[in-house]
Amino acid sequence: MWWGIGGGLMIIWIVLMITCGVVTLRKGHWVLFIIGIFLPLLWIIGAVIPPKAAPGLA
Repeated sequence: MWWGIGGGLMIIWIVLMITCGVVTLRKGHWVLFIIGIFLPLLWIIGAVIPPKAAPGLA
């Protein structure tokens, strides 16, 4: 039973990390994405903060 719970939580964790990584990339936070490969907490931060402003539109 514990294998099923652990496996299910691991699958949820992987899906959430992939989702946060993709959102981080789409918002233009490339550096956070690259460093986030080693520290996944940065993917969560990059997914939550506002998108990077486009150059020349300010």
